Amino acid sequence: MASDINAILKKYLAAMGKNEAGIAELTSNLRGWAVENGEIVKEKIEKQIDEAAIRMGFVKASDLDSLLARISDLERRIPSSLEEDVKKSKTKSKPKASEERKDKKLSEKKKSSTSKKGDK
Repeated sequence: MASDINAILKKYLAAMGKNEAGIAELTSNLRGWAVENGEIVKEKIEKQIDEAAIRMGFVKASDLDSLLARISDLERRIPSSLEEDVKKSKTKSKPKASEERKDKKLSEKKKSSTSKKGDK
């Protein structure tokens, strides 16, 4: 890129003294070169930023939006009866009284066995 701009500048600077039309042509060519190469540089910078963001674990907003749209679409497909089942399964049920007694007996046995070991 840099060699191209140097060649263009040398060519037009040599011809610039000859007429004013050359100056207008030089400026239009320089503008075209800057726009063309500016887009290339911009694309390269954006690509490097995206790669660095992915390496660091960031997500693009567009990717997140598409994922959220997909989730909402899937949620709409779930019948209402299934939704209720899912909600019920998420709520924790209290342990039954018999289970509580078993847990209590087990903990008492553990305590008594550790105290006997310490007494020996």
